[in-house]
Amino acid sequence: MSSVNRDLLISADSHVAENKDLRIRLPEHLRERMPLLVPGTGGDLDDETNGEIRNRSSWKKLSVRDRELEFRSDPSLGTDLDRRMRDMAREGVDAQVVFPNIALNFGGSRQTREYAKTFARAYNEYVRETFAPASKRFKPAAMIPTDDIEDTLAEARKCIDDGFATLFLPCVVPWQPYRLKLYEPLWSMVEEASIPLTFHVFSGNLALGGEFADPGHMSEERLALAINQGKDRVKHTEQLDTVIGMAAGMAPILELTSSGVLERHPKLRFVITESDCGWLAWALQAMDQMQRRRHLYRTDLPLRASEYFLRQGFVTITDDPVALNNVGFTGSDCMLWGNDYPHDEGTWPESHASINAIRECLGDAAGKVLHGNAADLYGFDLDYLAAAHEEITSLAS
Repeated sequence: MSSVNRDLLISADSHVAENKDLRIRLPEHLRERMPLLVPGTGGDLDDETNGEIRNRSSWKKLSVRDRELEFRSDPSLGTDLDRRMRDMAREGVDAQVVFPNIALNFGGSRQTREYAKTFARAYNEYVRETFAPASKRFKPAAMIPTDDIEDTLAEARKCIDDGFATLFLPCVVPWQPYRLKLYEPLWSMVEEASIPLTFHVFSGNLALGGEFADPGHMSEERLALAINQGKDRVKHTEQLDTVIGMAAGMAPILELTSSGVLERHPKLRFVITESDCGWLAWALQAMDQMQRRRHLYRTDLPLRASEYFLRQGFVTITDDPVALNNVGFTGSDCMLWGNDYPHDEGTWPESHASINAIRECLGDAAGKVLHGNAADLYGFDLDYLAAAHEEITSLAS
């Protein structure tokens, strides 16, 4: 590997916000359902949905760094590619895998099948056109609806044919979980296409909340109270329960492993994104323990549960010293670096310390985490990125 290649950085977790150009692509009767970021108070952004403004503005004064994040100072909401590449240059990032912003939760429980299906099609056309002028640097994830399997398969087939590098599925779909056999045609389609699935956390039904709830076992009275609590959550001051949204990255691993999906589809690859991965070592050993101890109540698997993930699964790391400490157990072949551009909880534009920590911990293997694994999974041309590397670094000056 050349010295230039060792310097390459591919962020496997970055974002673009949904702007007016996307909203206008929706049928008129659905447009107002789409949340739109609009200027708020004190330099922050608010949500505008169904003609109403939901105040997201912090009660704290925004710092200079705060104003750079969350597209607060970018009126294009991440679609100005020249500006975006200048932002990438500040950390020397050569390429990005791109996910939605507020629309991460487009498949949430308060939307309809019609909206999810229609929005996914419009979003996929929006990001394909937006990033087409720099397609060797940007790989947007295609958004796939999950309310009806026919919609799922139709959008997945179209996006594969259109050349998308990955399909983005909600992390948690409790009303139609991934263990169900109805998803078998999807797993087969994606396996045959040789592209990865990506489960980005904070999507589907679970975003924020520390209750570890099981609504299926609630009485109707208690379920009604839980629903009201969920409505109130959008109004409250954010707590550290964001951590639960990250830990939800375990859900697809458990679903795909325990239901035998990974056994039946050994070439199916998947990525858990924006979750960091200090929890991964524990989750793998806990699955193996339960596989041994609770053998009377589960379907037998030929391999240890952890082996399926280590064979087919990947997870992003941003700034996670615990994950680096556990590399002896998990290995680093399953890790992809991402800075979560430009979210508050990410590391952009101050990722250098976490990048250096990966290099110091992994030595020669760091290149796989910082660019190699992402290039292999998502199809980035490393020769092109190496040749253009000086272009990115020059933008920072």
